Amino acid sequence: MRLPFLPIILLASVLSACDNSSKLADETVSSLGISYQMREFKRQGGSKCPETTTVKAEDTLCASVKFSYPEISSVTQPELASKMNALIKQQLLDQIEGAPSELAETQSLESFADSFIQDYTQDSNNFTSWELERSVRIIHNTNTLLTLLFEEFGFTGGAHPFNGSRFIVLNLADAQPVSLEDLMNPGYEAALNVAGEKAFREARQLTDHSSLEEDGFNFANNAFVLNDNYGVNKDGLSFIFNSYEIAPYVMGPTEFTIPYEDIRSLIRPNGLLGSKAQ
Repeated sequence: MRLPFLPIILLASVLSACDNSSKLADETVSSLGISYQMREFKRQGGSKCPETTTVKAEDTLCASVKFSYPEISSVTQPELASKMNALIKQQLLDQIEGAPSELAETQSLESFADSFIQDYTQDSNNFTSWELERSVRIIHNTNTLLTLLFEEFGFTGGAHPFNGSRFIVLNLADAQPVSLEDLMNPGYEAALNVAGEKAFREARQLTDHSSLEEDGFNFANNAFVLNDNYGVNKDGLSFIFNSYEIAPYVMGPTEFTIPYEDIRSLIRPNGLLGSKAQ
């Protein structure tokens, strides 16, 4: 049975600081004095939202937004902390795929959530709930680099939810994004793709010489090529192919790590990752 649209909006929001206040790795704290505290923002609105009404779970008609992210602070490097916080906020307001949104530079978490909820409540054809969760996590750092992982999950109707993940590597000297070209020797691409395909096949449990196309993956000319969605961690360079990027949704995303031992000769010895070079 189709339920009538009720123009009653119940709106609730929460901004809190979790108890897990943390410092980055000791080497970063000693050299830069950076620490962070995890923050969480929640907002929901709709005609039948949990926590604001006595509605049963199966009768919920609500749009909910949740952000979780690290808030960076530094007594000795306040400008650096401010730049990092601005970048984290922009990542929360940008979608995983596609070009960066111009609104992300001026929009707040609150106005973004309000807009999402407004879209939901103004759509009279919605007979299910919407949700959007975005998070930013610090997954690795040295005294020169910081790797962030941005993750997104949501549902706005349709056959299935949407989700995705994106790495961002920052130079801790200026909070600017670091590309693979910044870390690797010139002409690294072919050798890195070879090492990447090995790690990819291991992660997907594929044989060494099977056809990627026959295994269900869509690479141009059936030749493996890495994307630029990479992160630096303690064991190597991690990469993520999101759902739909190289395979149907049902096959899910693929995450894998290329060990440093396989690519030491490709790393710039005097670069930000120089300690991992031969």
